[in-house]
Amino acid sequence: MNWTPTAQRLMENRMWVLGYVSEDYPGDLRAIDSIRQQGSHIDVYADFAFQLQPSGYFTGQINNLAIRESLARNIAPLILFHNFNGTIFDPIPIRTILSSATSQKNCIQQMLNLLPSSAAGVHVDFEGVEASYRIPFVTFLDSLRAALHDRGLLLTIAIPAKRSEWEAPGYDFAGIGKLCDAITLMTYDEHYAGGSPGPVASLPWMNEALDYAIRYLPQKKILLGIPVYGYDWSNEATQMVPMRDIPNLAAKTNARMLWSDTAVEPYFYYWLGRARHSVWFENEISAKIRLGFVKSYRLRGIAIWRLGYETSRFWQGVTTKLKK
Repeated sequence: MNWTPTAQRLMENRMWVLGYVSEDYPGDLRAIDSIRQQGSHIDVYADFAFQLQPSGYFTGQINNLAIRESLARNIAPLILFHNFNGTIFDPIPIRTILSSATSQKNCIQQMLNLLPSSAAGVHVDFEGVEASYRIPFVTFLDSLRAALHDRGLLLTIAIPAKRSEWEAPGYDFAGIGKLCDAITLMTYDEHYAGGSPGPVASLPWMNEALDYAIRYLPQKKILLGIPVYGYDWSNEATQMVPMRDIPNLAAKTNARMLWSDTAVEPYFYYWLGRARHSVWFENEISAKIRLGFVKSYRLRGIAIWRLGYETSRFWQGVTTKLKK
């Protein structure tokens, strides 16, 4: 393959630490601060840049500050295309682009046009692909791959963690594994904001998801999804809490930190008036244990959702477990 210099450097790198760059509100610089402070630990980042609309067109913009700060630190940029509409990952735009060869071609052309010259490639984060679009999705990835590889660029993707063919049937792991250069296995949100309280990524669940994944995906392409956050469930809307903000929340509510031996994950409860809150989260200890899977399963590395949520102690774990 005739890769661009940035893509080439990444492909020669045996161990990847990928971080997702996103903003929760205008002027949210937490991800940028992570790049500035922890850049020596990060190899590549994916910028949550462009949203697919039901019309089949993309809206959004590139985070130029992230590109500048990353290139200054030799971190390779990937541009991420997604179908998150601010509330949910919307399946309708995916139906639009997968419904015909013409719309697929149009979508791919748009993606290429939106890439900055410094990008190492594309990161596809199309979630909620329905079972009936399983084959068209692989066809789409095949065409996208050809177009990117022609330009020496990488095709990378984020796919759901699943433990059987019946979970997320729209994703043909074997097909995806052949086509993509690197694959984030989203081993997080086992219990999610819209559901009942429980571990964000219990160890047994992660184990099963990895055992399933390596049957179909080349291990050297898999990036293990590492969550650096938790959820606060109550009768109100569930709140996401970054790892770095957890100690403060526990102190403020006088909560006692507990540890689940089965999930290998910390949690706590607190009361606000009459409302009972349950908080499950990842901390530096639980994350460090999960990082051990990278070596034991001989994976390509990790993908952190997302930069700016973590603590500096989290990076010490990354160094000890991965970068030695």
